[in-house]
Amino acid sequence: MKRLLLLLPILLLAACTHVKGVVLQDPSQRPMTTAIISIGRPNGIAVYDQHKVDDHGRFDFYVGPTDEENLYIFDGASRPEMTMRRIQSYEISEKMELHLRSAIPANPALPIDTNINP
Repeated sequence: MKRLLLLLPILLLAACTHVKGVVLQDPSQRPMTTAIISIGRPNGIAVYDQHKVDDHGRFDFYVGPTDEENLYIFDGASRPEMTMRRIQSYEISEKMELHLRSAIPANPALPIDTNINP
């Protein structure tokens, strides 16, 4: 029984997916340092974790199998509704390159209720 308890964390980690990569700002292709990856819809009630990218736009974390369909990315510099998009399952890997348009709150040409990353 003791042996089984010791193996449990290893088995759980083996079932997880490694999510690693960089977020690039469209259209400049520079690293986006304000991006946040959310497990669960950022403006919903089921968010239970958020991962900010580092100063080079990089991220590195693990998700469980049930969370792979609930990954979202958005620009943390504004409201999530402005830039949020769902990360598709085919995009998930250990060498991800995600593209996101940044929110420019001072730009009057952008409507405040329209997502700029469909």
